[in-house]
Amino acid sequence: MTMKRKKNKVSVTSHNVAKLAGVSRSAVSRTFTPNASVSSKTKEKVIIAANKLGYRPNIMARSLITKKTQLIGLVMADWDNPFYASTLKSYSEKLQKENYQTILATINNNSDIDTSIEFLLQYQVDGIIMLSALPSSDVVSACNQKDTPIVLVGNSSKRNNTCTVNIDHNAIGKNLANLAIELGYRRFVLIRGDKNIKSGIQRTEAFTKVLEKENKGEILANLTGIVGHDEGRNAMADIIKMKPDIIICSSDLTALGIIDGARVDYNLEIPENISVIGFGDNPISSWGMNRLTTVQLPHEKLIDESIACLFRRINDSELPPKNVDLQSVIVSRDTTRQI
Repeated sequence: MTMKRKKNKVSVTSHNVAKLAGVSRSAVSRTFTPNASVSSKTKEKVIIAANKLGYRPNIMARSLITKKTQLIGLVMADWDNPFYASTLKSYSEKLQKENYQTILATINNNSDIDTSIEFLLQYQVDGIIMLSALPSSDVVSACNQKDTPIVLVGNSSKRNNTCTVNIDHNAIGKNLANLAIELGYRRFVLIRGDKNIKSGIQRTEAFTKVLEKENKGEILANLTGIVGHDEGRNAMADIIKMKPDIIICSSDLTALGIIDGARVDYNLEIPENISVIGFGDNPISSWGMNRLTTVQLPHEKLIDESIACLFRRINDSELPPKNVDLQSVIVSRDTTRQI
């Protein structure tokens, strides 16, 4: 029996494509470089030759010359957030339209944050967008040394030479308090998740200051560590004893759990017996009997602003970092009323 020798695969280069197409190597390079100047006639010749030879440009080799990889690192935490899947999809699609690809790094606790950034830096990413996560000063300094810009999204803490794109949570707290007072509510229960998250603290403090200034209303309880439908529903066992007028939650899913607990477990009418406000305007909030009054967050604008900030720093590392605070709106539906 004779053994067949495996043929060595010959690597096709841009030189081979240029020779077959009858153009220069720089014309081949421009053809496969997004937004580069090349005539349609030349581009057609190059594409035909490349397809015939089975040529594909070596992105990594090109990055050694251009110092750009066309890669953006995306660091995401808090995967229990129902918006995160759609957020990842939106980032990926919008970056691809700009000829960038996304490398995703997920984190579960604070110790993972710096490790994730160091991982991304090994891939020579052109920039990093971080959602609800805060890197250490040492890692930020390492990024600055590499001219790798960072944009912090949804975290109001500022780091040296980083852009931030946030939601104005002080304004949300004030607007919620003013709305509740105008509707006639006076007995409040506030619910949020992690008590250490700064955005939740800001909203609570702003809400409290309005009540104190107007001298109207009382916060019966400021509950923390309650996130999601089931925890919201279970929390009603203690909340019902307080007899609040309204329950204001830091999550739509928590609010929907509160509503189910009130209706199913305690036969209460919403909003006649008790009112509920959520946070986020998850699509499910407007479905059927839910019709939840909630805070609508500017998700797409948040994504657009963070990408714009990142590209500005990629194109000019000397530009000063930009800090953006976006406004939200309260969407009134069927879980609140004038009393």
